[in-house]
Amino acid sequence: MAEGCEGAQVLNITNGDSVIASFREGQIPGRYLPWRDALHDGAVPRASSLEALSDVRARRISGPGSAEYARVRAEFAERDRVLGSFRDHDETVLWFEHDLYDQLQLVQILDWLSRQDREGTRISLIQIGRHPEVRPFYGLGQLSGRQLSDLLPQRLPVTTEQFEIGQKVWQAFCAPDPQPLVLLAAESFQGMPFLAAALQRCLEEYPSIHDGLSRTERQLLSAGASGARHRSDYYLVSSAHEACPWGDQSVYLRLEGLADGPRPALERLGPDEFALTDRGRQLLAGKDDWLRDARGDIWIGGVHFNGDGPQWRWDAARMTLVSRA
Repeated sequence: MAEGCEGAQVLNITNGDSVIASFREGQIPGRYLPWRDALHDGAVPRASSLEALSDVRARRISGPGSAEYARVRAEFAERDRVLGSFRDHDETVLWFEHDLYDQLQLVQILDWLSRQDREGTRISLIQIGRHPEVRPFYGLGQLSGRQLSDLLPQRLPVTTEQFEIGQKVWQAFCAPDPQPLVLLAAESFQGMPFLAAALQRCLEEYPSIHDGLSRTERQLLSAGASGARHRSDYYLVSSAHEACPWGDQSVYLRLEGLADGPRPALERLGPDEFALTDRGRQLLAGKDDWLRDARGDIWIGGVHFNGDGPQWRWDAARMTLVSRA
């Protein structure tokens, strides 16, 4: 999993595989560790250790009883082992961008590192939300090797305050009650300028008080209403409404969910084609509620929509969550 210029005692951790090729091109020194996990998809409950959470995440990614579980779990185990070797390196450099995907990964790693013995080690951070040569800028994966190499001298040591923020936000994200996260999303974080907006976007994935749809689900139904058919069309139309577009697999996961259940909002026309149903039109008109039918095991971070506790809903007008018993 981790690769790179082994002669240099640096561990470079970034958001996924898209950046690794440019690391090689730019001859970024050290080992490369892609953090392959879309934490805004599925369960992220509080866990006793990184390894315990990795098991939960591997089951989410591979599916219940899937033959893929052993492969995914082994990849997580190797990832965790490499992270655990950070003390074997002179420096660990965290490379992350501004979107929700990256910011959740960053606070997870900061939380873990904050609990380790870091004496004699250097932990540095590169975090960007724009680049003068790339417009529109969506992420580090757009940058060339030279552009990434130019960023390296701009890295800054992670501060005590940043470690504390990571710990506080990660624990709130994994909590079974989302109210602490709502409060944090309204803060301004010194040294982490992209975090509050990312948390706000996370909260918008809660079911709306009006129709039970998340923001992404509503964007997908609107795409269907505008004539989208192939899943790539749904993705492009939905992404046009995002300042920081999501990865396609996360959007396709929600697209598939809208086509499932006894009363789907989308009709499957083929393996990758969908059309809006009458129910989808009713939902867009605010005349139905998507949560009235069970839609499987729904999680947002540590919050589980299992019917036993408060059913948290997003109130866009008030920019907050409200509880429905």
